Amino acid sequence: MKVILKILIYGSILALLFYLYNLDFLVFRNIELNYSYFIISVVFLLLGFIFSAISWKVALKLHGIYISNKKAIVSHGMPVFAKYIPGRIWTIIGRAALVENENAGIKKLSFISLKEQLVYLCLGFLISIYPILQTDKIKNYSWIIISFTLLLFLLLFSRSIQRLFESIWNSIFKRKIDLPKINAKEFFQLTLSISIYWIFWTAGFYFLLVSVFDITPIYYAFAFPLSISIGLISIIFPGGIGVREGIITLFLISNGVSPEMAISFSIFARVWFLIGEVFIFGLAIVLKKTL
Repeated sequence: MKVILKILIYGSILALLFYLYNLDFLVFRNIELNYSYFIISVVFLLLGFIFSAISWKVALKLHGIYISNKKAIVSHGMPVFAKYIPGRIWTIIGRAALVENENAGIKKLSFISLKEQLVYLCLGFLISIYPILQTDKIKNYSWIIISFTLLLFLLLFSRSIQRLFESIWNSIFKRKIDLPKINAKEFFQLTLSISIYWIFWTAGFYFLLVSVFDITPIYYAFAFPLSISIGLISIIFPGGIGVREGIITLFLISNGVSPEMAISFSIFARVWFLIGEVFIFGLAIVLKKTL
């Protein structure tokens, strides 16, 4: 497992470098920054990443597995670039493998990791309903997000819906899948911890918008969880590359921003988020040496 984990981590870094190599930095020529607001946005971004690691610790604690904040950051931060490898499973398995011990096997830990990610996705889609309802040109598509949010909640709470989904999955892909069921207590506690970093990231994205566009309606900030959530379910696009940028671009254009500026900002927002990913990865590498 250690060998596989090293391959995963180094492979994810190579995938990230490949993405950056293909990034067209020329689009940033349209961006003029207010650096004060940009610095504030980065601070909120980094705090969000720290609390995302703490949320992972909370998820483990709910299942009787106790780790330190330091261990949470290391296990959550080191595989952060695994999202740039095709298939979401690598991010889920990566942090589970870094916590694995004699009391908790990789299967159980991966199950916990998946459960926390599903609640994170549920909340992301729930938050995403607001900006769509506020934007006249895409308001009619709100039923898609509302329906998908309801489906996710049913998949987490209803065992009969889970069995139906598992049966359909098994018949199509000829491979068994087990979905985690979550009780009300787990959902409430996970919601509290996950909401903290959603708040930090959404606030950070708002200040990023203000750093570029000056006065900006507050609901624009919620385009970020919308783009993240749709990017997460687009499993064939590593790290949601192209999908997240497309959602932000569409949202901004629907609110009157020029296509050129919307595209430039969406790619700039990706680089902004990469700052946070590099931060949590670097922090994990440093802390790992002290474990």
